Amino acid sequence: MLIHDVEQLVRRLVGYPRESEWLEFKMNEFQPETIGKYVSALSNSAILAGEDCGYLVFGVEDGTHEILGTTVRLAHEKVGNDTFLHWLNGRLQPRVTVDLKSVFFGSRRVEILAVAHGYQQPVKFNGIAYIRIDTSLHPLCSDGDRERALWQATSRFSFEQAVVQSHMPASQIFEKFYVTELLEGLGIARQTVAGAVEYLAQEDLIRDNKQGGFDATNLLVLASSKDMRTISGLERKGARVIVYKGKSKTEALREIHGNKGYGVTFNALLDFVMENLNPKEEMQHGKRVTVHTIPKVAVREILANAIIHQDFTISGDGPVVEVFPDRVKIINPGKPLIPVDRFIDAPSTSRNSRFGHLMRRMGICEDRGSGVDRALTSIEREILPPPLFQQIENSTVVTLYGPKPFADMTKEERVRACYQHACLCAEKNEQMSNGSLRVRLGLPEKQYPQVSIVIADAREANLIRALGEDQAKRNARYVPYWS
Repeated sequence: MLIHDVEQLVRRLVGYPRESEWLEFKMNEFQPETIGKYVSALSNSAILAGEDCGYLVFGVEDGTHEILGTTVRLAHEKVGNDTFLHWLNGRLQPRVTVDLKSVFFGSRRVEILAVAHGYQQPVKFNGIAYIRIDTSLHPLCSDGDRERALWQATSRFSFEQAVVQSHMPASQIFEKFYVTELLEGLGIARQTVAGAVEYLAQEDLIRDNKQGGFDATNLLVLASSKDMRTISGLERKGARVIVYKGKSKTEALREIHGNKGYGVTFNALLDFVMENLNPKEEMQHGKRVTVHTIPKVAVREILANAIIHQDFTISGDGPVVEVFPDRVKIINPGKPLIPVDRFIDAPSTSRNSRFGHLMRRMGICEDRGSGVDRALTSIEREILPPPLFQQIENSTVVTLYGPKPFADMTKEERVRACYQHACLCAEKNEQMSNGSLRVRLGLPEKQYPQVSIVIADAREANLIRALGEDQAKRNARYVPYWS
């Protein structure tokens, strides 16, 4: 439903100084073909103007914006044997929400048609997309600049921008969302209610619906919901953590299921995971510090990536974290957007760029594209086994491992460590050598023959290549296959 308070909406619209590209006033003209073209044009113009809806209002005089009333009854009009609305919906491509309401101002009746915009492509009527230029109606193809801009606008529209709760008063926003905590996370000083609402609107977290209320977007829910279980489509998207007693899934010690927005609960989620990763206390430089089997920065970056890059359009659970005594597995719904062996070097690609940007501003993850590098760097520093990146059906799975001596590592793990190390070196504009890989694997110089075997295995697997085929073995340098 697009219209909640029809009287207030009409008063708001007639208060504008003139018609706009997303707003048209008419009196008594019922011409089905013309109205269909206007529906297409108002929908397309709305997304270009940053509006959620276009409006066609009957019973208001253009120019004076005086409410005079109309004889048009769109709900009762027919085209052939079809009702007008059924006829109209059958000729719109793609199908968009069209909401019709009527209201009396005294004895003067006003009809208003609200039209949502298309999310993936321009809206066509009878196979033709229309646009408004100033207040005139034109085929979209007649204006190349607007056509390109409209395609860009529809392709940029994302899950985060969709409205999930409509017509909320300002007080309800504070009841359902951790607004104060969200603003604090963004470094915004404490605001009045009006100031906070204005800021949320500027950030496109809420939208003024022109009817005395606000519409909350998915982005606000993901960042600061007090209970996502109450939000249709997101009720199961909170992160779930399962802690197992042994190395298999036969016995779970505890399980929690998050239901708050990720932005305001991420640190608590991370702390819970780390508390169950066999922490121990050590004396370092005269101070007692907590040491984890897997570096916190590695868990933090991989967990943040899983949350940010998940596919929210897939039904079912959100991210799942499985904690075992020797490893932690982080699973997020959605196939990876880049090959798993290119997580280290490929430019960052995100399904949810607005959500990711907001999480970075809150300090929850690092700069775009650097998270996996930071995780792997911390893992190499602690001489841990290499992480395993996998695509399993429609999910992305990352497994981080606790300590394991080189002698106990499998051939696959050694080769993976070699490849990942070569990738990190390449990212620093350096090349891997036997010596650098020995340091990464925690081996003394005398074990260079074992490292040479690992390098040979990685080359045979076509994961690395020699920088130069005629280079001397003592000074040989290696780069990833893609370098």
